[in-house]
Amino acid sequence: MKRISTLFSYLALACFTSISFAAEIEKTDKLKTLSSSPLNGNALLETFGGLLLVLAIIALLAWLLRRTGQFNSAANGEMKIIAGLSLGSREKAILLQVGDQQILVGVTAQHVQTLHVLENNIETQNKVKFATSSFADKLQQMMKQQGDKS
Repeated sequence: MKRISTLFSYLALACFTSISFAAEIEKTDKLKTLSSSPLNGNALLETFGGLLLVLAIIALLAWLLRRTGQFNSAANGEMKIIAGLSLGSREKAILLQVGDQQILVGVTAQHVQTLHVLENNIETQNKVKFATSSFADKLQQMMKQQGDKS
């Protein structure tokens, strides 16, 4: 008796699944024919909005990288910018740490020139922060500075 009920339940299940597959095939045949053009105003607006969102995210990330000053982190940590001072609209004096030596360079739009090679290293607050902090620490530090200014 138990075998008959199990067999009957399997048969019923097979019937229901075949009916549902037939209904799904009928639905997909109807869906394959387009009732309207895929290039309507809503689709174009969604695509354009998505494109603008991606471009805005790229611009925001580029701005954050530039603001943190870590866009050029090359030389495996052997060369670091310790401090910088703007002297004009396009002129800067930058203190570099190259290995164990510190060099003061002048940067203009046309060229970079060594101004002075320091005999005794200058210890600055920025040096410690840049050497040991992560991106999250730098972002938090920037947000605190923005909060202090306003």
